[in-house]
Amino acid sequence: MADPREHALVLYRASATADAALQSLSESEARMTVVVLAREETQRKGCCDTRSVLWNRICRDLAREDLSRAAHAVSDRSRVEFQVLGAPASDPASAIASEAARCGADEIILADPRASGLGRIERRRLKRRSAVPVRG
Repeated sequence: MADPREHALVLYRASATADAALQSLSESEARMTVVVLAREETQRKGCCDTRSVLWNRICRDLAREDLSRAAHAVSDRSRVEFQVLGAPASDPASAIASEAARCGADEIILADPRASGLGRIERRRLKRRSAVPVRG
């Protein structure tokens, strides 16, 4: 059966379930943009407060490690783009929905919903805010 999806935005966070899902998804003919969420805190203004800057850097570094693992889980990388998606810690659902619209995705797939980095309420919020279907 042919997959009607042309381009999927896949929210990935390292887990065995996510690796298996990504491997399976990469075997289809569809293009994929694999994103790993890096929650970012608002940087506070002040001469000595570097906590949010350091925290954001750590989150991005961890996200890049997850992207490296995602790249190893994909068999054919020719139709796959990998990126870190910086998102406000307070509203990651809007950032994911906006990224899906920006890259022209016709579906958002949570590779492993429980390990996606989104809580139950945030997953519901994503489904409400997204202009494309959310699976997972």
